[in-house]
Amino acid sequence: MRQPQLTIIPSVPVWKNGNELLFDRKFYDGIIRYVETWPGSIHCLMTQSADKLPDFGIIRMNPGLLPFTCATIDSASDIGGMHLAGSAIVLASGDSHDQLHIAGLCRKLGIKCVYVIEYIPETRYQIEALSTGNPLKLLRRFLFIHNQEQKRKHAIALADAIQSNGTPAYEHYRSAANRMLYFDTRVSKKDLISPEELNTRLLELEAGKPLRLAFSGRLIAMKGADHLVRLASMLRQKGLEFSLTIYGKGELEAWMKDYIRREQLQHIVNMPGALDFKQELLPEIRNRTDLFICLHRQSDPSCTYLETLSCGVPIVGYANRAFNGILAFGDIGWSAPINDIDSIRDIVIRLEKERNEIACKARNSILLAEEHDFETTFAKRTRHLLSMISGKQKEVG
Repeated sequence: MRQPQLTIIPSVPVWKNGNELLFDRKFYDGIIRYVETWPGSIHCLMTQSADKLPDFGIIRMNPGLLPFTCATIDSASDIGGMHLAGSAIVLASGDSHDQLHIAGLCRKLGIKCVYVIEYIPETRYQIEALSTGNPLKLLRRFLFIHNQEQKRKHAIALADAIQSNGTPAYEHYRSAANRMLYFDTRVSKKDLISPEELNTRLLELEAGKPLRLAFSGRLIAMKGADHLVRLASMLRQKGLEFSLTIYGKGELEAWMKDYIRREQLQHIVNMPGALDFKQELLPEIRNRTDLFICLHRQSDPSCTYLETLSCGVPIVGYANRAFNGILAFGDIGWSAPINDIDSIRDIVIRLEKERNEIACKARNSILLAEEHDFETTFAKRTRHLLSMISGKQKEVG
């Protein structure tokens, strides 16, 4: 019997350099996991990017050495039936406006279609409101989002199932015929903080040393990067002894460094830039962080949440829908209304005196992360896809 082909059409692009294909590392690791768990063949259909390569996180591969096949199209090309030939099931991006016709195409061809989706309209509106200053331009973008959402709802109604990254999309698209909830993460079982590492860090916390705060991610407005340095200034004004390390790069980096100089926060706030995720960032968060400050202004189900919890570090963050959804699964942090930086300040100041509460939620954090590590998550997603072929479909939450 012919083994089923899984065709994956991701939202992330691929780059070419001579005979090499250059993949985003996170995407590539996920594809390799599918190769290891899927009982048939894996085929990727990817848009070839002409944009500048990211500064880090790239895998270079010779196409002939790949354990899966990969076809590329340019950004102006439409995906047609010929691109899906041989597929038993297609895993497409529900967030990509140029893939919303895939469900209808699959239905005509007798191919199963599953959409991966993480953004809800609210998040899209939040992102545009934070990045667009011109009112007329913002209105046009809002109208585009509205129109695309009508197409997205139609596509999801035609699809066989959706896989929702985070609770916002899982709840928003509850009318889908079959839906599965998962939490995105790059952290494998072997990279979870060990009991010995966690105990060592909690002993340092108990010793009463200054709290070690941290953030990692893109330094942009929708991730609340500007509020991080403002928070540091506010905590210093209250006389709190602490340190704040901000890992990452982004358009606000220069402004943040200038703010740190103006406010004379150099001895408190450190900005080491972007670090290699597994070799540098994870050990830093695991061993040198007491609280993670996550001031995301929108409901993007960032992998930052689960990856932080995998380090046994509880989160103080803005109560966007994504973070609230995770808090509903475990007592792993504290939240305040979006943009209420005063409440975030008050939470941190209170926790400085209630360190046993930090320790308790640190232990809760690793318990939740253990349920959603990289291998467990992909095994769950693979079973869900296979159920589309076997006909044993059921909702997975």
